[in-house]
Amino acid sequence: MEFIIIFLILIIIILLTYLFLLNKELERIPTEIKKIRFSKSNKRIHSNYTLKNLDLLILQINQLIDETSKREIEYNHKNQSLMKMMTNISHDLRTPLTSALGYIDLLLKSDLPKEEKEKELKIIEARLKKLESLINSFFEFSKIISNNQSPKISKVNLNKVLEKSIVGYYEDYEKENREILFSCKENKIIINSNELFLKRIFDNLIGNAYKHSNSNLDIKVTINKSLKIEFKNILHEKKIDIDRIFEEFYTVDISRTKGGTGLGLAIAKEFTEQLGGKISARIEKNFLIIKVEFPHRYK
Repeated sequence: MEFIIIFLILIIIILLTYLFLLNKELERIPTEIKKIRFSKSNKRIHSNYTLKNLDLLILQINQLIDETSKREIEYNHKNQSLMKMMTNISHDLRTPLTSALGYIDLLLKSDLPKEEKEKELKIIEARLKKLESLINSFFEFSKIISNNQSPKISKVNLNKVLEKSIVGYYEDYEKENREILFSCKENKIIINSNELFLKRIFDNLIGNAYKHSNSNLDIKVTINKSLKIEFKNILHEKKIDIDRIFEEFYTVDISRTKGGTGLGLAIAKEFTEQLGGKISARIEKNFLIIKVEFPHRYK
């Protein structure tokens, strides 16, 4: 009988000790959490005792701290990218607008012949269309990241869409004594796709090559197990981060290039993936090569 009483007393002592330690730790943990929250550190909480249930609680708290710290780092990274994007947006919008306003001022203050005025008006129109295109890109990307609807698919003549994009940049390249060299063995490639999405992909890739290079642009279409379109140009910016090239708002130094919001390649990537394709970039010697690839589904 005495043995049982002693045994029960020992159990009670153990339980009381456990409860005491548990209560002591539960009083300490909120203080530690408060210190971490106000110091904005990612310090982890540790238990002074080995208590199973308490260890599980601390594990969950530490995981929450890690996740919060990760989200904060991502937020800061996005915030920095956004600030840089705003600088680039301002630069991009101001350039064609300032140019157009300059030509308008010239027309108002000069007595030019009718033919010269028409020529200047066409230049103004081109600058304003470029401005409109940039604004549309910002709204377009906003729609992409907020709209989960799939693009409507139909039969599309790939050659025709690509040629339209090339023609759209022909004048810009010609002014700098540069060329867009197009190579495709097939006269007509019909694929199941979306014409507007394809046009935007090609426009953005050709525009990117124009902004970030001083060389010709080689565009090559090949068909094997899949349909591949490669865009190849000499690199102007040597410090380009090939692993981040398709990130939203990733840009190189605008003071050494023709500027850019960093949205062009991000939009091209998003549209390519929505069409069931994939896009990649690589550097070979002095060349940047961007490859767009779609499944082998054409007539």
